Amino acid sequence: MKHKNVTRTLAVLPLLALAVPAALFAQETEVATRVVSAPSGQTAWGIPVYDITADADVRFGMLPNGMKYAIAHNETPEDTAVVRFGFDVGWIDEREAELGLAHVVEHMAFNGSTNVPEGEMIKLLERLGLAFGADTNATTNFEDTIYKLDLPRVDDELVDTALMLMRETASELTITDEAVDRERGIIQSETRTRNNFQIRRFKDYFNFVSPDTLYAKRFRADGTVQNIDAAPGSVVRDLYRRYYRPDNATLVVVGDVDPATIEAKIVEKFSSWQAPSAAISQVDKGLVDIRRGRAAGNFVDPDVPYIVTIDRFAPYQKREDTVAELRQQLLVNLGTMILNRRLQKIATSEDAPIVSGNTSASDFFDINRQASMQVQAKDGEWEQALGTAEQEWRRAVQYGVTSAELTEQLANLEKALRDGAAQEGTRSNQQFADTILATSRAEELFVKPSTYYSLFEQLKPGLTAEAVSAALAQHYRLSDPLIHVSTKEPIADAEATILAAYDRSSEVPVAAPEDSGLVEFAYAPSGESAAIVSDTIVEDLGIRTIRFANNVLLNLKQTSFEDDKLRYSIRVGSGQLAFPDEDLSEAILLSNLSAQGGLGQHSFDELRQIFAGQSLTYGFNVAEDKFVVTGAGTMADLPAQMKLSMAYLTDPGLRPEMVSQWRGLIPPFMAQIDSTPQAVAQFKAGEVVSGNNPRFAFPSEAELEAVSANRARALIADEFATAPIEIAVVGEFDVDQAIAAVASTFGSLPPRATQVEVHAERRKAAFTSDRSERVLTHAGATDQALAQTYWPTTDDGDAQEEATLELLARVMRLEMTDTIREQLGASYSPSAGSSMSDIYDGYGTFSTSVIVEPSQADEVFGVVDQLADKLRSAPVDADTLDRARKPLLEQIAQARKNNGWWLGVADDAQLDSGRLDRIRTQEERYNAVTPQMLQQAAQRYLDPAQALRIRIVHDSLVEGE
Repeated sequence: MKHKNVTRTLAVLPLLALAVPAALFAQETEVATRVVSAPSGQTAWGIPVYDITADADVRFGMLPNGMKYAIAHNETPEDTAVVRFGFDVGWIDEREAELGLAHVVEHMAFNGSTNVPEGEMIKLLERLGLAFGADTNATTNFEDTIYKLDLPRVDDELVDTALMLMRETASELTITDEAVDRERGIIQSETRTRNNFQIRRFKDYFNFVSPDTLYAKRFRADGTVQNIDAAPGSVVRDLYRRYYRPDNATLVVVGDVDPATIEAKIVEKFSSWQAPSAAISQVDKGLVDIRRGRAAGNFVDPDVPYIVTIDRFAPYQKREDTVAELRQQLLVNLGTMILNRRLQKIATSEDAPIVSGNTSASDFFDINRQASMQVQAKDGEWEQALGTAEQEWRRAVQYGVTSAELTEQLANLEKALRDGAAQEGTRSNQQFADTILATSRAEELFVKPSTYYSLFEQLKPGLTAEAVSAALAQHYRLSDPLIHVSTKEPIADAEATILAAYDRSSEVPVAAPEDSGLVEFAYAPSGESAAIVSDTIVEDLGIRTIRFANNVLLNLKQTSFEDDKLRYSIRVGSGQLAFPDEDLSEAILLSNLSAQGGLGQHSFDELRQIFAGQSLTYGFNVAEDKFVVTGAGTMADLPAQMKLSMAYLTDPGLRPEMVSQWRGLIPPFMAQIDSTPQAVAQFKAGEVVSGNNPRFAFPSEAELEAVSANRARALIADEFATAPIEIAVVGEFDVDQAIAAVASTFGSLPPRATQVEVHAERRKAAFTSDRSERVLTHAGATDQALAQTYWPTTDDGDAQEEATLELLARVMRLEMTDTIREQLGASYSPSAGSSMSDIYDGYGTFSTSVIVEPSQADEVFGVVDQLADKLRSAPVDADTLDRARKPLLEQIAQARKNNGWWLGVADDAQLDSGRLDRIRTQEERYNAVTPQMLQQAAQRYLDPAQALRIRIVHDSLVEGE
């Protein structure tokens, strides 16, 4: 293995395959002679095994050519599988003449090989039901390139096709000069799309803390863009041949498959792949200079929040997968969790000096140990934030942790590990496979969650406050500090000014933290069991619907998709519809910070302490047409969740610290809403399209600043007191206990209304009557523009029309990908969508959106017009419709194996029971769509006279006109 993963911390949530029957292992004899045997004391991948047991349910192997593979049987979801193919090559492996070309190779994997003609790979997968992007993807990072296929079925045709395509990727990519030339524009578009202040800050941060490493030199390296434009195809092919070799690759297959059968297929397909005789040259990744002494840097960008980061580094230490090392990681992690909790308390206090804060203790790739603290300041107040960070870091090292702090975080960590063990049998294929692949890159043991939990229980008595304090101090001392400060305006004489501020803070004495006393929850549930007046079953959907005497509704759906896990939804009243147009800022405040507002009897900080060791959702969200609480937990968590959410309903605190934190968040947030064309589209396009309807607009900074907690309280008072309540619970739970949890809380409330208030006047919306092109501006990168076209449609009252327009949008997306991406090379990811409102009467839109270089916007607008005309002029061909429909139908089939999807069905199964028919007829409606229906829909809605263009460009392009 050439190099390893980015960080190494305690893996709280590794994944487990369901146990493979012993009979399957007996089938190994035929292929065993064609794989490499593992030496004693090692896994088949050569990972040493000490006193922690590896996951025996994953079949690990290595072919004689050096290719590693892993296979696991897993049924989440059933009848599906995922394939991950990782190569140990990334940005840091590129030579000066190859800057950006590892990413080019990744793109070329979808552009033709020996046995798959150029342009056919994606279409082949679409015909088999895989959607590009959702099920078919790849990523390139610092140290690896990963190809991903998510298979909606596990029949031989699809599995064999997937393995065939991975085999083509391994050594058969043609990478013609012409294909490379066509792909350059697409990659540059992707680079433009991702060029935002976060990326720019990240690059500056790397150059500051690790200037002598390849991580700094290769991340967005100067010259990358030019090199991608100019590098000949031969250089791309050379990079491909150098690193795409079996001894540099790992293949992982996880799903509802027979491991022995998959192993035989892997042996058959990949044994012919020959490794070059020459070894891969090792790259010198460099080191962080720990003898550098303290230093400070200032990143300046008008869109960036004020952020202070303090880092300390030490030499890298190779860690072994042992119980002793696990104990050390647990101690450091617990200390870090406590330090994070302290920063959270500070950030959520009234008149807090910081907006948020976070610490981490990990490795900087595999070259240095690292301790890091990052805090976000209020606008302009970086020095106060730096003082907070410095003093809390010093307090932790000097005085350690308290028993009360440790008790709280031990409960949280134990909860996570216990739930991980209980739920290990139904982890998702994707997470399972990704975690296995990560252990390959990091040369780490793949361990069951239940093994980690068992070891934690064994080690827990020794996880004392004294031991945590010692481990925390040892890790967080490390080297002199490197301080990186991000600001909107330059700091004068930045390094000297920042270090002087640090010195002033270091002279401030810090006191030992004090243990806070335990607090009892002040809101006791009713001791009585509320009467049930209606109890029925929606037979075909398996949903039990209950109405209590006070009209509170409860919907229950038991599934076996996730072991020992349930998902819940609590919906109340009308949400934003209950707010007048002029008070929508209060709705945004509550959506973001109702949790931090706490309760009348408890602050948010007290609540976190009271409910330590439980997975709960605090506060509520204000959706367009409902107040809602959603989350996931276990049956053991549900009674506490019902008590907590009822308290937020009956006695919301809306405390001063909520508004204080809000005012700290507004300036950095407002600076970001025009930081990219995408952000401008998200926050401003809706207002344009709806003809300045305030419900589709985003409030001004002055309106957000003027929010009032008292006004918010008055606006929600009637809704929270009398509006309908509907609760849904989906997953694995005890029915009687779930009913009792709701009956003793929400069931004990005074009577509720039986119907949600309509708010008819606030449901009125219309597409703008002004069809002239609008130009909006952003303040991000000058080479980014967004070309959007909107057409008016209608609401979703006609379920078949909704299905038809959804398919029309998918067809448009395929056509745009073929024309704008593949032929013109103008955009990385052109998109199209249909949005038909279920809230606003008669309102809907059909739209396209393309990130482009500004000079190409007119060309893209013209292409969209031509494609709309094409869809109006003639029916689409059967193959195009098939490639649009099959992935959609597969996604629907997979969704029905997912608790999150069922929660969306059950959450309003009584208040809006009429919409259940849409669930019953979903596949039928999509299958009913014909090419002629698509043409008719295009004729009905994609009228060029009704189109509205929105062009979003850099503000300098408008100012210069």
